[in-house]
Amino acid sequence: MSTWTGIWTASAAKADPMHHRVGSVAKAVALNVAVVIALAMLALPPRVAANPAPATASVLKIVDGDTLDIRDDVRGRLRVRLLGIDTPETSKPGYTVGCWGPKSTEFARSTMAGQRVAVVTDPTQDRTDRYGRTYLH
Repeated sequence: MSTWTGIWTASAAKADPMHHRVGSVAKAVALNVAVVIALAMLALPPRVAANPAPATASVLKIVDGDTLDIRDDVRGRLRVRLLGIDTPETSKPGYTVGCWGPKSTEFARSTMAGQRVAVVTDPTQDRTDRYGRTYLH
Protein backbone atom coordinates (compact mmCIF):
# COMPACT_ATOMS: atom_id res chain seq x y z
CA MET A 1 0.00 0.00 0.00
CA SER A 2 1.28 3.47 -0.85
CA THR A 3 1.55 6.36 1.57
CA TRP A 4 -0.08 9.67 0.85
CA THR A 5 2.46 12.32 -0.08
CA GLY A 6 0.04 15.11 -0.90
CA ILE A 7 0.61 14.66 -4.63
CA TRP A 8 -2.06 12.97 -6.68
CA THR A 9 -0.76 10.58 -9.29
CA ALA A 10 -2.30 7.86 -11.38
CA SER A 11 -0.13 5.26 -9.62
CA ALA A 12 -1.48 6.42 -6.24
CA ALA A 13 -5.04 5.89 -7.49
CA LYS A 14 -4.22 2.39 -8.65
CA ALA A 15 -2.51 1.59 -5.37
CA ASP A 16 -5.33 2.99 -3.21
CA PRO A 17 -8.72 2.92 -4.99
CA MET A 18 -10.52 4.08 -1.82
CA HIS A 19 -8.53 7.33 -1.93
CA HIS A 20 -9.86 7.98 -5.45
CA ARG A 21 -13.47 7.53 -4.27
CA VAL A 22 -12.98 9.82 -1.27
CA GLY A 23 -11.49 12.48 -3.55
CA SER A 24 -14.46 12.24 -5.93
CA VAL A 25 -16.94 12.53 -3.06
CA ALA A 26 -15.08 15.54 -1.65
CA LYS A 27 -15.17 17.24 -5.06
CA ALA A 28 -18.91 16.54 -5.41
CA VAL A 29 -19.60 17.92 -1.92
CA ALA A 30 -17.51 21.03 -2.62
CA LEU A 31 -19.37 21.60 -5.90
CA ASN A 32 -22.76 21.23 -4.18
CA VAL A 33 -21.74 23.67 -1.45
CA ALA A 34 -20.60 26.19 -4.07
CA VAL A 35 -23.92 25.88 -5.93
CA VAL A 36 -25.92 26.35 -2.72
CA ILE A 37 -23.89 29.45 -1.79
CA ALA A 38 -24.30 30.92 -5.30
CA LEU A 39 -28.07 30.35 -5.23
CA ALA A 40 -28.33 31.86 -1.75
CA MET A 41 -26.47 34.96 -2.91
CA LEU A 42 -28.88 35.36 -5.82
CA ALA A 43 -31.88 35.07 -3.51
CA LEU A 44 -30.67 37.69 -1.02
CA PRO A 45 -32.05 41.22 -1.36
CA PRO A 46 -29.55 43.93 -2.26
CA ARG A 47 -27.66 45.35 0.71
CA VAL A 48 -28.05 48.94 -0.42
CA ALA A 49 -31.52 50.30 -1.00
CA ALA A 50 -32.06 53.54 -2.87
CA ASN A 51 -33.80 56.28 -0.99
CA PRO A 52 -36.73 57.24 -3.20
CA ALA A 53 -36.90 60.90 -4.07
CA PRO A 54 -40.22 62.58 -3.30
CA ALA A 55 -42.53 63.26 -6.25
CA THR A 56 -42.16 66.92 -7.09
CA ALA A 57 -43.73 67.28 -10.53
CA SER A 58 -46.58 66.20 -12.76
CA VAL A 59 -46.03 65.02 -16.33
CA LEU A 60 -48.12 67.21 -18.63
CA LYS A 61 -47.08 66.08 -22.09
CA ILE A 62 -44.80 63.53 -23.75
CA VAL A 63 -42.93 65.24 -26.58
CA ASP A 64 -41.02 62.11 -27.59
CA GLY A 65 -39.34 59.17 -25.87
CA ASP A 66 -36.76 61.28 -24.03
CA THR A 67 -38.41 64.72 -23.75
CA LEU A 68 -41.29 65.63 -21.44
CA ASP A 69 -43.21 68.71 -20.41
CA ILE A 70 -43.71 68.77 -16.63
CA ARG A 71 -45.12 71.12 -14.03
CA ASP A 72 -42.62 71.22 -11.20
CA ASP A 73 -43.97 72.17 -7.76
CA VAL A 74 -41.20 74.76 -7.32
CA ARG A 75 -40.04 75.80 -10.80
CA GLY A 76 -43.31 75.70 -12.70
CA ARG A 77 -43.59 74.39 -16.26
CA LEU A 78 -40.42 72.91 -17.74
CA ARG A 79 -39.47 71.03 -20.88
CA VAL A 80 -37.26 68.23 -19.62
CA ARG A 81 -34.65 66.11 -21.40
CA LEU A 82 -34.34 62.81 -19.54
CA LEU A 83 -30.72 62.03 -18.75
CA GLY A 84 -29.54 58.52 -19.54
CA ILE A 85 -32.20 57.96 -22.21
CA ASP A 86 -31.64 58.56 -25.91
CA THR A 87 -34.49 57.68 -28.23
CA PRO A 88 -34.83 58.14 -32.00
CA GLU A 89 -36.26 61.47 -33.18
CA THR A 90 -39.97 61.74 -33.88
CA SER A 91 -40.72 65.45 -33.87
CA LYS A 92 -37.48 67.29 -34.68
CA PRO A 93 -38.05 69.73 -37.59
CA GLY A 94 -36.01 68.82 -40.68
CA TYR A 95 -35.40 65.21 -39.56
CA THR A 96 -37.10 62.00 -40.59
CA VAL A 97 -38.80 59.91 -37.95
CA GLY A 98 -36.20 57.51 -36.57
CA CYS A 99 -36.65 53.76 -36.48
CA TRP A 100 -38.46 52.76 -33.24
CA GLY A 101 -39.02 56.45 -32.43
CA PRO A 102 -42.82 56.16 -32.38
CA LYS A 103 -42.59 53.03 -30.18
CA SER A 104 -40.37 54.81 -27.65
CA THR A 105 -42.74 57.79 -27.59
CA GLU A 106 -45.74 55.51 -27.06
CA PHE A 107 -43.91 53.70 -24.24
CA ALA A 108 -43.17 57.03 -22.55
CA ARG A 109 -46.83 58.06 -22.92
CA SER A 110 -48.13 54.79 -21.53
CA THR A 111 -45.84 54.87 -18.49
CA MET A 112 -45.46 58.56 -17.61
CA ALA A 113 -48.32 60.69 -18.98
CA GLY A 114 -50.30 62.23 -16.12
CA GLN A 115 -48.07 60.70 -13.44
CA ARG A 116 -46.48 62.39 -10.45
CA VAL A 117 -42.71 62.00 -10.74
CA ALA A 118 -39.57 62.79 -8.83
CA VAL A 119 -37.17 65.00 -10.75
CA VAL A 120 -33.52 64.96 -9.79
CA THR A 121 -30.74 67.09 -11.22
CA ASP A 122 -27.30 65.72 -12.02
CA PRO A 123 -24.47 67.92 -10.72
CA THR A 124 -22.12 66.48 -13.36
CA GLN A 125 -24.30 67.83 -16.20
CA ASP A 126 -25.21 71.31 -17.38
CA ARG A 127 -28.55 72.67 -16.23
CA THR A 128 -29.97 72.85 -19.76
CA ASP A 129 -29.12 71.58 -23.23
CA ARG A 130 -28.67 73.68 -26.38
CA TYR A 131 -32.43 73.55 -27.02
CA GLY A 132 -33.27 74.98 -23.59
CA ARG A 133 -34.51 71.68 -22.16
CA THR A 134 -33.76 71.15 -18.47
CA TYR A 135 -31.56 68.10 -17.84
CA LEU A 136 -33.17 65.88 -15.20
CA HIS A 137 -33.31 62.26 -14.12
